[in-house]
Amino acid sequence: MTSKVICGIGLGPGDPELVTIKAVRAMERADILVVPQSDVTGRSIAADIVAHYVPAEKIHMYHFPMTGNKADLDSRYSALAADMAAWADEGKRICYVTIGDTPVYSTFNYLREKLLERGIVTEMVPGISAFSAAANTQNLPLCEKDGSFCVIEMPDSVDELSALLERFTSVVLMKVHKRLPALCEFVRQADLAQAWLFQRVTLADEQVYDLLTQSPPESAGYLSTAIVQGKPKKA
Repeated sequence: MTSKVICGIGLGPGDPELVTIKAVRAMERADILVVPQSDVTGRSIAADIVAHYVPAEKIHMYHFPMTGNKADLDSRYSALAADMAAWADEGKRICYVTIGDTPVYSTFNYLREKLLERGIVTEMVPGISAFSAAANTQNLPLCEKDGSFCVIEMPDSVDELSALLERFTSVVLMKVHKRLPALCEFVRQADLAQAWLFQRVTLADEQVYDLLTQSPPESAGYLSTAIVQGKPKKA
């Protein structure tokens, strides 16, 4: 990574031991490590992870308001891209970290667009995705030969889930959050082989719910991933 290339690094789902060697080396080489936070108090899963690998003086916390206001977020991405471009012009090596895997629902995807508008080259270092970690915690195959799976944001309509289960062996649902009651209602009505909800997967306070037998609290939808599988079709 040269000073003119800004790197987005996937940190994995939360367990510091799941950060890749390549990600650690990229962070060690960086002069400035931008760490996003959505909590104004400064709490950040990403910050907790990088603290295991780099000194505090390298870390630049950057707040993204989780208000749902797209204009506010767009403004914050633009401002950060301008700062990063200025640092790169000074010859500094800049990295931006995100939990999970960089291309999958990460803030770096939006930041990257702003950097590209400024003619800045970017690269990505992959991380372990939350859904991959979740499946591993339950020894749950997502697909085998001739099978398939999809990854989507939890839809507003459960009818979409029924259609997806007709096509895919497993359906991975990201960003469950406030749609958890709808998911639980769908599980109660559908004829499923497996239905799992993973909250804060790989972290010390991880919670795993078998949705076929358990009713999680609504708060369990935050920082959660679900995996549902239909029963095998009869020949």
